[in-house]
Amino acid sequence: MKILLCCIVALFNISLLKPTFAQKATKDVVPAENIIKSVQTLLKYQSNYLQLKDDFTAYDVNMHPLTREVFIRKLTTGDFLPLRIYSEKTKAEYRLYKLPEPTDPDIKRMLKQIGDTYYGYTLVEGKKFPSFHFQDLNGNVYTTDNTKGKIIVLKAWFTSCAPCIAEMPLLNKIKEEYSNRKDILFLSIAFDSKRALQKFAKHTAFNYAIIPVTAEFIEEKLHATGYPAHWVINKQGIVVNMSYNCQEMIAALSKEAAKK
Repeated sequence: MKILLCCIVALFNISLLKPTFAQKATKDVVPAENIIKSVQTLLKYQSNYLQLKDDFTAYDVNMHPLTREVFIRKLTTGDFLPLRIYSEKTKAEYRLYKLPEPTDPDIKRMLKQIGDTYYGYTLVEGKKFPSFHFQDLNGNVYTTDNTKGKIIVLKAWFTSCAPCIAEMPLLNKIKEEYSNRKDILFLSIAFDSKRALQKFAKHTAFNYAIIPVTAEFIEEKLHATGYPAHWVINKQGIVVNMSYNCQEMIAALSKEAAKK
């Protein structure tokens, strides 16, 4: 009887040492200490491994499962690093890593910016685009009602934004490629004054409709955290893509335009 009891206790103790699904053994793709050495190493990690717009499996610091939305909301604090872990699954897997103290404030600010950006995506993509009433520099009016049944390609920018201006020749080319599509509108919104935008349009070719709006509309209603920002809105008024990369926008537009 004593031998049987000892065996049961031994098996119980061994079972406690085995990682459960919620606390499984993991290996990080890149060690956290290597990522947070500097802003440059964080940027490299972001470029190579952070793909938080795609579907992924998320865990907290103790490897307990989290929803994608909760995981990203945690990142907006600037206190966590999203660590990619090795996985045999098709979907990527990430775990939260609590930043040690002290951590370079620039690193924390950048991580908060990353969190805010991805959280903005979750608030916009797949959602109805806010009601609007726009008037461009030529007096043309665009509203939620008179654009129904059309795909809208929207860009947010401002006149002193160098990256915003640098991509305009490519955007003009894309607009020209879809010039035979009456069901696609190319609109741009900028928070400069109407006079400043009129002056800009005189010496810089940008073939989107140019519409003055407030910064609050762009940043609070559309949840933009940087510029240039792009949205592709389908014929049902749903945002199918929000991005800060015009190549991503072009791919999303091509996919949407191909639908019947």
